[in-house]
Amino acid sequence: MRSFAVALFSFPALAAAYPPSWACAVTQWGQAPAVTMSAHAKEGHEVKSAQQYFRGAQKVKAVGGDDLQKFIDGDSKESMLVTFYAPWCGHCKHFVLSDGHGNAEKAPLELLNKDIRAAKGPTVVKFDVTASQPPSVFQVQFVPMIVLLKAGGSYEVFKANPNDLESLKTFALGAATGSNATASLAQVGAHRA
Repeated sequence: MRSFAVALFSFPALAAAYPPSWACAVTQWGQAPAVTMSAHAKEGHEVKSAQQYFRGAQKVKAVGGDDLQKFIDGDSKESMLVTFYAPWCGHCKHFVLSDGHGNAEKAPLELLNKDIRAAKGPTVVKFDVTASQPPSVFQVQFVPMIVLLKAGGSYEVFKANPNDLESLKTFALGAATGSNATASLAQVGAHRA
């Protein structure tokens, strides 16, 4: 096992292909590798999306591709902490959708949002990669993936384990106001065009 880990970090291209232990890999448009429709849905039963199931129980706003594109285009004056997630991802379920006991109001992202709002930090939002395609500047290869979008067009990716809420809160509050080196969304978009 140790040699495998060394091999991954020796070759960055391979390391990028494997998500961190606290994340799930995603393919195009946020689909899980080899995900199929459940038998429940095949029988014609209504299957609710995560947003439908938790609507009203959570305070973190769900956003789509158009919302983020407006931010990228400069239509926002405040910073935004975006959590990209997929409802099929077990890590996301227990970070974005609910706590370990199924309580939506106590999902770690909800608790983080409460703390960040109290500290007058960036707006916390969530982005379901199965419901909407992220803008092309984001290469969501695993979920949950957390990005701080700053007013003025720069961004920074949180690279640590999101279950460490204190580190995530420090990142969100410090990076939103600090002068850390960040990439410009316009520059990234220009390189991918």
